[in-house]
Amino acid sequence: MAIALIPSSAGFRPPTAVQDQTDARDDVVYSSLVIANGASNYGKMFVVPQGGNIQELKGSAVVATTQSHQKVHSELTTNLEKAGEFGSGLGDAAVRGISLCLETAPISNAGVYSTYGACPADVIDLGNKGYFQFKVGSKVMAGGPVGSFPSWAGPQGAISTTANVAMNGVLSNGNALLGGRRQRIPIQISRVDIVVGLLGFGNSSAFVGSGAAVAGGQSFLVWCLLNVLLGADVR
Repeated sequence: MAIALIPSSAGFRPPTAVQDQTDARDDVVYSSLVIANGASNYGKMFVVPQGGNIQELKGSAVVATTQSHQKVHSELTTNLEKAGEFGSGLGDAAVRGISLCLETAPISNAGVYSTYGACPADVIDLGNKGYFQFKVGSKVMAGGPVGSFPSWAGPQGAISTTANVAMNGVLSNGNALLGGRRQRIPIQISRVDIVVGLLGFGNSSAFVGSGAAVAGGQSFLVWCLLNVLLGADVR
């Protein structure tokens, strides 16, 4: 019965695959982009595969990120090997949950945040101003404020007093136990469908991050995680 949820792309199977056979599995398909102080307009996920440059949303006065893991797509930031499509590598899919996860800023024992990763103020400002749309074949299949796609990973929230009596903490986008925004009707995606995750800011607003004094604008990754049932080729 699980296979019935997955669309059939029999006409697009490569000749090296076993025809009319599907290998179903529960997995995650993901992509990401980088946010920094002054970000505005919108950016797109799932449009750049592994090996391509990660898109940055930042203000004009903010330099490009110097964090190597935020520059080029790797297994850390996406598992797409084809731009905009799941392709034969992943196969056909039924999306059962969507989550937006923010890279968290590490904190030293002295209570000092690192120069990358989202601080609590960053999470709050992105939640206040940001929106997300998930599109399949140019059609919006799910959308809403960033806060309506709760986090699926990372710390939920904590706050503490450091030795110098400063308050520091970490905060994620929602409750990590929720499993993201669950789709009661799974979103069906063919391996050749064009998939886009659009993260933007409403009404010409700009993201005001905690790293205004940092050259890289306190850059942090935002992942879109898709909880999917995949129908891959049998080989």
